[in-house]
Amino acid sequence: MKKKATSPLGVFLILISAALTSVAQFTWKLAASYDGPKKYIVMLIGFALFVGDGFFMVIAYRFGELSVLQPILSLGFVFSLILGKLFLNEVHSVTKYVGIFLILAGVFFISQSKTEQTQMPV
Repeated sequence: MKKKATSPLGVFLILISAALTSVAQFTWKLAASYDGPKKYIVMLIGFALFVGDGFFMVIAYRFGELSVLQPILSLGFVFSLILGKLFLNEVHSVTKYVGIFLILAGVFFISQSKTEQTQMPV
């Protein structure tokens, strides 16, 4: 398989995928607080968002390396923390913020790394 460098389009699409995953999980959290038909409608919205997530993820993989794009999906944890803080008034500890910082640092370093083309000795 021919190696391609990761393009900005691939990164953008995988970021959309990570965001959709977080929003889908957020809708399921909301669905847990509802009863009756509203609960199932909100759950179905979450499933639809997951389908969209999968669509963007598969397309993104056409434009970059798995070893770069897959770790970017961990930004979904960052998006979830933000959603919880903004809409659910969750209280976060210092250790959660340290973890988020480590995720951001890891994504940064992985995205900055270049794939080395090494050849096996003959």
